Amino acid sequence: MRLILLLLVFTLPGCAPFPEIDAMGPDTGPPPQLLPIDELLAQSRTQTVDPGPAVAARAARLKARAAMISAASPAP
Repeated sequence: MRLILLLLVFTLPGCAPFPEIDAMGPDTGPPPQLLPIDELLAQSRTQTVDPGPAVAARAARLKARAAMISAASPAP
């Protein structure tokens, strides 16, 4: 019973009319012109910074901190 109710709740809005969209009709104009993307790609490559060294340094600091904490904590 719950499944039927759930199906009705999700399928009934699909049957609703949308007069604003129907009045627009099909798009008969030309498709938009595709522009070259080479310039944008070249710009993005020059501004990209490699996060690897910063991440490795942070990981080393965290490991050192974890080692200090585990060495300072008394064993149970």
